[in-house]
Amino acid sequence: RKVHINKVNMDSMGPNSDGFDPESCDTVLIENCTFNTGDDCIAIKSGKNRDTQFGPTRNIVIQHCVMNSGHGAVTLGSELAAGIEHIYAQHLDFRNMNWDHDPLNTAIRMKTNMNRGGFLRHFYVRDVSIPNGVKTMPAFYKPLPDSLIAPQSVPSTAGAVITIDCDYAPADDSVRTRPPVISDIHISDIKVGTVNIGGGNYSSYQAFVLLGPVASSYNGKTKQAILPIQNVSITNCDFGTVRNDKAPWFLHHVQNLQLRNITINGKSYSETIST
Repeated sequence: RKVHINKVNMDSMGPNSDGFDPESCDTVLIENCTFNTGDDCIAIKSGKNRDTQFGPTRNIVIQHCVMNSGHGAVTLGSELAAGIEHIYAQHLDFRNMNWDHDPLNTAIRMKTNMNRGGFLRHFYVRDVSIPNGVKTMPAFYKPLPDSLIAPQSVPSTAGAVITIDCDYAPADDSVRTRPPVISDIHISDIKVGTVNIGGGNYSSYQAFVLLGPVASSYNGKTKQAILPIQNVSITNCDFGTVRNDKAPWFLHHVQNLQLRNITINGKSYSETIST
């Protein structure tokens, strides 16, 4: 509780080498820091599966930081069984300096699955610069064999600027009895630049991916409500030029997604979507 990290340079290039992972923490301020990481720059966690005894993570502010490299810039999960709430991220620079050989997989990523459960709510992001975009080639979600979601259709591992993944690595958790509850995510004022790669100027593969809980994979003995991702807003964002121009985003099991003044491939969107 009550942790302040200020003006720290976190240099941790290599595999599985996060920069800062607060787990089951309450009241954390991290500011004016620089990250050069081989994995997630910041990954907020709260216990895996039934390891919830240390409680949720809540009341975290991330601001005025530079993420030079990494696979995820600000990530929540995948271990969030005890819950994560009231997270604020603002005034950040995701530079993706290694875009040509080891690019940022996704900028803002939330991930859990049908056994890690937990809640994720009241996550606010604003004023983020991503001058070199994120990975422009997809790394696809691998659904279970009997899933209704087609293989090679959801770039939840890499390729989207914003990812909410409620079925992260489902094959790793044969018990799927604790579906997550994801709600009240508000993201605004993101500017994504392009790089010249693969014969064109691209910012990402898709703008955002919202993969809600896959209800068909639940295997508990009793009935359980499998709630959609709820109440997400994306406002005043320019996602640049996405490579998958035929499907600039992917949605599954989402309720009340509000798009307000967002631009993708030069086209403006303002609409409310449930799927």
